[in-house]
Amino acid sequence: APHKAGAWIAMAQLESSLAEYERARAIYELAVGQPLLDLPELVWKSFIDFEATLEENDVRVRALYRRLLERTKHVKVWLSLARWEHEASGAAASRKAFSEAHDYFKTEGQKLERLAVLEGWLQVARESGDDDTVAEVSALMPNKVKKKRAVVADDGTDGGWEEYYDYVFPDERAKQPSLKILEMAHKWKRQKTGAEDE
Repeated sequence: APHKAGAWIAMAQLESSLAEYERARAIYELAVGQPLLDLPELVWKSFIDFEATLEENDVRVRALYRRLLERTKHVKVWLSLARWEHEASGAAASRKAFSEAHDYFKTEGQKLERLAVLEGWLQVARESGDDDTVAEVSALMPNKVKKKRAVVADDGTDGGWEEYYDYVFPDERAKQPSLKILEMAHKWKRQKTGAEDE
């Protein structure tokens, strides 16, 4: 069945095991071109792994990752690309991929994905012993803050308040209105109510 990812992968792996790499590649190309697949991520992963196992094939692997990123901008694809770049081409290529992913999720306003990219970047930097990158990425890490928001029930009535966690990145702190005035107002109010109690 053309929508079964497992069948495409099995055919391509059979050709690969027979050292028919061009035929395996052609099967993978047909598979990723299918409009409907039950598990397209498995086909893409298998195709990328196939190309990565062939010697001196960095250009094809990189091109496959870029094609996949045109279809989906999922954080796992970005992290996989950056880690592969680190192994295949070194820290500079990995830095470029992590930076590109970070900028994409920053622009899209996807905080959890942005955090995942930074955590992956930090892990790779620590594993490779790159203290400068560790310091640089650590400076980009967000603060986790507890916030409250109003809850509206399904019927439109007030459902009270719920607490949730949000992430405030360093570049967002600069854009926020100054909270210093609000802090000073709260301090003044506490002092005033404390003076009235005496």
